Amino acid sequence: MLTLFRSPSGIPQHPLLIAVMLVPGFFVFAGAWLAVAAACNSRVGWMALLAALNSIVLLRLARTRSGATRALLAVLVTGVSIALGEWLLAGLPISRQMDQSPLEAARRMGADFSWLLIQLGNTPLDWGLVVVALALAARYGR
Repeated sequence: MLTLFRSPSGIPQHPLLIAVMLVPGFFVFAGAWLAVAAACNSRVGWMALLAALNSIVLLRLARTRSGATRALLAVLVTGVSIALGEWLLAGLPISRQMDQSPLEAARRMGADFSWLLIQLGNTPLDWGLVVVALALAARYGR
């Protein structure tokens, strides 16, 4: 068993158990981000900060051992949550126009078009919040 995944109580944590907690965590968070953005009719870039908090809490609930590995996992999970949330947000205006679900519209968009919509939709403040969220995940994820 990897010693990087030992809990504070000394019981080894299996990496599969950690993945089972993290994967639904960032999918649920991306869905919540989409719901808040649809309700506010805005990009709600501040949700990136909550993505960092979500990843930190999930890793601590999984009782992963503190250190550089947990900080790296926190940054990775935060980044995936933000990327998935932004991808779904890029599909939101298209889904409204085409009378589809946001997931269905996002699936049909190509990577280039999704990236273009993300760049056009986000302000410099939103990009700054993404950077701050990743830094917070790295700092407090340890």
